Amino acid sequence: MLLPILTFELRYHLRRPTFWLIAIVFFVVGFTDVLAKAGSGNAFFFVNSPSQIFQTTIWYTIFGILAASAFVAETFVRDSQCSMEGLILATPIRKQDYLTTRFIAALTIALLSFSAYLPGMMAGTLMPGLNPYAVGPFRGNAYLASYVLLAGPNLFVMSAIAFAVASRTRSITVTYVGAIALVMLYLVSLMMVGADVINYQQYRLWAMLDPFGFYAFEEKTLAWTVHQHNTVMPTLGGTLLWNRLLWLSIGAGIWAWSYQRYRMMLPNKLKDGAEVKELESRGTANFALPSAFLNLAVFEVRLILQGRAFQLLTLFGAISLVIAAIGTRSFNYSNPSTDILIHSANIYLDYVLFAIIVVYAAEVVWRDRTLRIQPIIDATLISNGVLLLTKLTALFVIITLNLLLAMAVMVAYQILRGYTNFEFPLYGQMLFLEHGPYFYCIATVALFTQVITRHKYAGMALVVLLSLIHIPLDSLGWYHNLYRVGATNDIEYSLMNGYGRLFVGHLWYSLYWALFGAILMVLAFVVWPRGVTEVSRLRSWRRGWQRAHHLVKKLLVAIALLFATVGSWITYNTTILNAYQPPGKEETAAMIEKQFKQYESLPMPVVLETNVTIELYPEKGYFVANGDYLLENRTDTPIKEIHLLTFINLELGEVDYPGATLREAHPEWGYYIYDLEKPMQVGDRQRLRFKTYTEQPQGFRNQVDSDDVYMIYPNDVVGNGTNLYSPFILPFVGYTKVVEQKKAWLRQSLDLPPLDQRMRPHNDPDGQSQALMVTHLGWGKTDVTIGTADDQIAITSGRLVEEWTEPGRVDGKPRRYFRYQSTVPDRGKFTVFSGRYAVHRNTDYRVPIEIYYHPEHDDNVELVAEHVGQALSFYETTFGPYPFEQVRVAEFVYYDGMVFSEGGTIGIPEVLVWKSEATGAGRDHIIDWVTYLLAHAWWEDQLIAADVAGGMTIREALSTYASGLYQRSQQTPEETQQARRRLMREFFRTLGKIDFQEPPLTDVYNELPIARYKGGMVLNQIEELIGQDNLLTALRTFLDTYRYQSPPYATVLDLQNAILEQTQERDRAIVAELFNQVITYQVGLTDAIATPLPDGTFQVELQVDAQKIYTYALGQQESTALDSPLSIAVENADGAIIYHQKHLLQGQYETITLMTNQLPAIATVDPYYSLPSSFLTDNRRPINLREFDR
Repeated sequence: MLLPILTFELRYHLRRPTFWLIAIVFFVVGFTDVLAKAGSGNAFFFVNSPSQIFQTTIWYTIFGILAASAFVAETFVRDSQCSMEGLILATPIRKQDYLTTRFIAALTIALLSFSAYLPGMMAGTLMPGLNPYAVGPFRGNAYLASYVLLAGPNLFVMSAIAFAVASRTRSITVTYVGAIALVMLYLVSLMMVGADVINYQQYRLWAMLDPFGFYAFEEKTLAWTVHQHNTVMPTLGGTLLWNRLLWLSIGAGIWAWSYQRYRMMLPNKLKDGAEVKELESRGTANFALPSAFLNLAVFEVRLILQGRAFQLLTLFGAISLVIAAIGTRSFNYSNPSTDILIHSANIYLDYVLFAIIVVYAAEVVWRDRTLRIQPIIDATLISNGVLLLTKLTALFVIITLNLLLAMAVMVAYQILRGYTNFEFPLYGQMLFLEHGPYFYCIATVALFTQVITRHKYAGMALVVLLSLIHIPLDSLGWYHNLYRVGATNDIEYSLMNGYGRLFVGHLWYSLYWALFGAILMVLAFVVWPRGVTEVSRLRSWRRGWQRAHHLVKKLLVAIALLFATVGSWITYNTTILNAYQPPGKEETAAMIEKQFKQYESLPMPVVLETNVTIELYPEKGYFVANGDYLLENRTDTPIKEIHLLTFINLELGEVDYPGATLREAHPEWGYYIYDLEKPMQVGDRQRLRFKTYTEQPQGFRNQVDSDDVYMIYPNDVVGNGTNLYSPFILPFVGYTKVVEQKKAWLRQSLDLPPLDQRMRPHNDPDGQSQALMVTHLGWGKTDVTIGTADDQIAITSGRLVEEWTEPGRVDGKPRRYFRYQSTVPDRGKFTVFSGRYAVHRNTDYRVPIEIYYHPEHDDNVELVAEHVGQALSFYETTFGPYPFEQVRVAEFVYYDGMVFSEGGTIGIPEVLVWKSEATGAGRDHIIDWVTYLLAHAWWEDQLIAADVAGGMTIREALSTYASGLYQRSQQTPEETQQARRRLMREFFRTLGKIDFQEPPLTDVYNELPIARYKGGMVLNQIEELIGQDNLLTALRTFLDTYRYQSPPYATVLDLQNAILEQTQERDRAIVAELFNQVITYQVGLTDAIATPLPDGTFQVELQVDAQKIYTYALGQQESTALDSPLSIAVENADGAIIYHQKHLLQGQYETITLMTNQLPAIATVDPYYSLPSSFLTDNRRPINLREFDR
């Protein structure tokens, strides 16, 4: 009987439109996703690489809930809904035939419909116009393996849960609860593993609990190079194997338990002992609109709230939100502030609440038909409008309760954590005004699709497709929110500045989509199916329109006119007052390179002095700068023309230079060319006066997170917490290579020719005579006057020489002015900060320390001041005098993701240090950022790196090493070990996601993670090799040699040579190789055995695997034996180190024999993580004890 049932079930499902609809949905999703990623290029990562196919498959299986529930659950609910269950159970059908065969058929159909994403992805890679760097060779085995290892098990688990719930409850809605619970568990894993900071201690635990296998898979690929991502087939092993086995076992166990519990009989609707009550007849209901609406709305809401499905969802949701709140510490070790809690809650809401809306929209529309009471309701006097609005009200109540649940859980978590700054207005604003409008809009769309399609799964699928419409729109470059369903402006809440002016556009879009939802509801009212007569949809819609009252049509016209009016207002603001799609960062840089690189070799003067007055208008959002440069011709030829370049969003006003005339002006790209009537002779000096400004914002812009346009430009003035970096607000002199894209894949997508060289070579004379990045600046002086609002403090580099208040020239309001002058030769660049600051001053150290912070962020101020002071003393002892008269640390808004350190003034954004919890790793995080930025006062403010390859290594690697050196002086060896291990893991996790070819330290351009973290690791390794005293002697010599030196400036080869001078001959090749090659290591122990000897000592034998790995191109690797000494440590049972020596190995695999005087317990190779390694799991091993062989 098995085969006939299986055949019938397969044919039944294949004939249903649901199968083809879901298959089409997954085909379209796979196709458009690949097209969007590969159209503009996806770095060097192939969109069809094995790694990417695996990740995409995992992501798609989250949406596979639709397929599992649509087929498996429907199979076991269908008989009950059609009143056929009694007839079928009355036949002699066996249980295994009835359940097993139907489950296999439904699972097969679910797998078939879901598999449509595979041909969709394949077809996407064949489309013309794709970036060749984004598409690799076809790997059929990758598609097959991802489907077998990930899609199959995931859909099996979802199907088993669907079977268990559906066979038990006979309810598809409750079935969806089980599926959604899996998504919640995935989100729990997401938050507990961590976002900005990975929780490695519990990584494997939560990776095992992730039902979709994402983190189990990511563990295998966490530190893969680009080449490995593109070519290596992920293998089934380690945590991924155990995750798959665990969840296959769970799925099989759920199925077996449900099979065992299933009874081949009709479920008893009444509980034992239940009484049957005869209800009294009531009077005829009042069908007046308000009364009918209120009664039915209460009925709908009560029906949902009392249902098991909603109660289970609420329970699971509360648990998920609690764990999401616990996971907020992974965001830079943040305290549980309202903004970060809502951010973590929104990760939950985006997935789960969306699924709840889609499920319940189908439930409220189809429930009456499922229960076969729709004809009775249709025969009543209740209007379509009341029926529709009550169902919409029920959906809105579900959304509101979920948002309130999020608020309640987050507040309770704050109370438990002892956090008492409850910001209830902010909770309301972020939940109901920022995030809420999207969900309310989706509810109207979901309800409308159910009405218009008259097919439960078609309506659900259509909502899913509409929610993913941004994927094809992004690939087409269509970014306007007017046609992205439910989309509002991409906005960001700032702790210091709130929403600023960003919220206005968001509210207008929210109104626009609210009116859109109202139109959908009126249309749904018109076409609401009434009666049981089956007619075509078009005839039904036409009949509904003809039957509609003229007031309904007028209402529709009125809402449509209002909708068009709001849309027109948005269009006016986003296309007329503001450019709809202004050139983004990459496009602007590419256009500058295309048009003006021809002028790169022209001689240009250098800026010696900068005198500028900057008028900030925080309340209006703009600034005006009037200043002058003192220019000097340091070239060997007369200068006949001067070129000025301004940063994106910066306007250049009047320019005054004696005898200069404007020859070309390109304001869109910020490039201007002036001819000089009298050439500037070699050694001549002349002043150039200029005016720069940003325009006062008008209206609001269209903003999405997928385009290349700044949300807030780096030179925008904000209401509180402004930071303006001088190269972003003052003109460059001449063309600069800073604008050039170094990534080959990005140059291809921007139609730029391949670069002949990434940077100037180390011996290039022009590069050695210019400063890194800011080639028009050298040693000089600055005199900066800042005007700001009367309730704000403005600070920048230099000594504060004057402060006063005067009436504003624009509106007459009082304004505060601050004048700062440099006291030593400075780099000519600075950052301006302005905000409503509280000020903490510390005079306990040689140099006074001033902390300018947001008044509500005072928790870590004393810790910051303490370690600035202690690090200052440490650096002066280690590297020489601090050159400035004070240290200032300023907090600013976090929009552009930058940090600053110039001229004794440090800028740290609001999210990094100020709200981090000062315990454990969070405390280390605070100290690390503060001391790293302070170290720039030696390695950037006292020497200039030449504009040649590797220049950034000098600043970043030395600042990182200095910071680590200080922190080690404050830590125990165990704390140093943990900190280095954490840093190494985070670096290699970041390295696994970079979209550029990793360069050696001598070839770094602007690859900050390499220069900072890898550079710091290499210096730690060199210290281990040559000794700390020798390395510090080399660094001091290097600094003394280039302190305030005029050109030629320092290069990374000068740093390398200074270190080689202090290195013994036998180790020089190793040191040089560390600078000039990309090297990592893999060191581990495969076995550790200790044998007690008669004299009371112990002989320890260690099987060591030590490899040195060379990486080249996009991550191809070659390994050789380790040729540098390897540190080995042995601990006793109490954790005390009883042996620590270096050993020089002769081969990759070697047995090391050593002696200890105490009973050894644990052996470790490279105990302090001096060797950069992405493999940190096997360098530590318990020692097995064996008897002495007499």
